[in-house]
Amino acid sequence: MSRRPRRVVYTALTGGYEELLDQPAARGSAIDFVCLTDDPDLHSADWRMVVVEPVLPADIVRSARALKITGHPSLAGYDELLWIDNRVRLTADPDEVLDQWLATDDLAVPRHSFRADVVSEFQAVLDAGLDDSSRLYEQLTHYAALDQALLRRPIPWTGLVARRRSEGTDAAMEQWMRHVLRYSRRDQLSFVQAMHEADTTWTSIEISNLGSEVHEWRAATGRSDRPSRFQVADSLVPPTAALGELRLAYEQTVHGLVGAVESREQALLALTEASERQEAIAAELERELAELRRQRDDDQAALKRLRRRVAKVRRKKRNVEQ
Repeated sequence: MSRRPRRVVYTALTGGYEELLDQPAARGSAIDFVCLTDDPDLHSADWRMVVVEPVLPADIVRSARALKITGHPSLAGYDELLWIDNRVRLTADPDEVLDQWLATDDLAVPRHSFRADVVSEFQAVLDAGLDDSSRLYEQLTHYAALDQALLRRPIPWTGLVARRRSEGTDAAMEQWMRHVLRYSRRDQLSFVQAMHEADTTWTSIEISNLGSEVHEWRAATGRSDRPSRFQVADSLVPPTAALGELRLAYEQTVHGLVGAVESREQALLALTEASERQEAIAAELERELAELRRQRDDDQAALKRLRRRVAKVRRKKRNVEQ
């Protein structure tokens, strides 16, 4: 009898920049929910806290990426891992998610629902000013020189990442992390190239970033307004980056509203079609009822004539008997 894999859902919250999202799915699950954090005072009824030291104290973002991509020694005992961003709330049983997503490959990542390919994500990050442009252009130039076709591959959305531990997936995660350290901290940009270099296949999951049958994408709460550690590159672009964040938030809101409108239109169309079907059925019933009334009237008239004939015959019979 094979041993049941030990599973974990994990996230990371470092730098104290926002509140930890609660996870109601943890309350009825046999799977461990682990939050990796540098805040010893952080507590949650849904998460088991593991206090960690940032691997790059001056770069909290890449430190969080390291926890996401390569994990932490406290996760070494788990066979299958489901990463979720702090803004992702699971709405499905994580056991079922891991069963389905890891059915054919040791790695599964959702496909980005509103970016066509890798190069489109580069363009979006550049337009939004979400990272140093010289680093982004260098990364894009290197990727184009290595294998330009990979830039036209579908871009993943790494808000959720499911993986099964193996030599291959562990090596792939290490290679992915090397790209995040060398190039942009926006890890989605390097996923396809890193997996190609590690010769790793993955299952692409078709769900919307903004919400699906397995998750909700929640607005960040409790964002800290304290200044971050000073970095020269960051000091050159904060207005652009802030505008970029607002642009991305606006884009996500628009996509969400478009999806909601489409859903409502589909529901309205379904109701209209149902109403039309009911009207057609009602009209047909009216026709059938009218026909039944006509037949009833004919039958009643025939019965009335028959009764008159019977009465006439009876009168004749009485006359003859007298």
